[in-house]
Amino acid sequence: MKRFAHAKAAHLRLGAAGERAAVRMLENAGCEILARDCRMRSGEIDIVARDGLRLVFVEVKTRRLRPGVEMAPGTNLRAAQKRRIYRAAAGYRKKIGNPSVPYRFDLVEVIFSRFGLYAMFHRKGHFGARDAKRGSSGNAVPVNYFD
Repeated sequence: MKRFAHAKAAHLRLGAAGERAAVRMLENAGCEILARDCRMRSGEIDIVARDGLRLVFVEVKTRRLRPGVEMAPGTNLRAAQKRRIYRAAAGYRKKIGNPSVPYRFDLVEVIFSRFGLYAMFHRKGHFGARDAKRGSSGNAVPVNYFD
């Protein structure tokens, strides 16, 4: 029984694979990764990156491709989770001693098929402070890396 003590559940392995894919994509796009799985008192941020002079707080949503199911991974990003991410980002900015640094919130949607990475969408500026409070999705610009 001891050898299974470190085994992760399948959904946790899938999420970790999605985050690794998102990190590679962000690095290839010229972003510098500052932190991963950044836990603050008020919540967790999947990836903290720097895009030029702007901090980017990235939420990664990962799904498996299911025949007949056309649901985007980001549809599960609820207002309560946006609020937690926003509060964690405020804590992060305070922790680094620069609460007025420019920032944005991105969403990376990763879809795996049984053969590997199927699609990835980077939605820059997916939500902001106002959206975190009211629960809408902002004016995101989707970027499909598989077109």
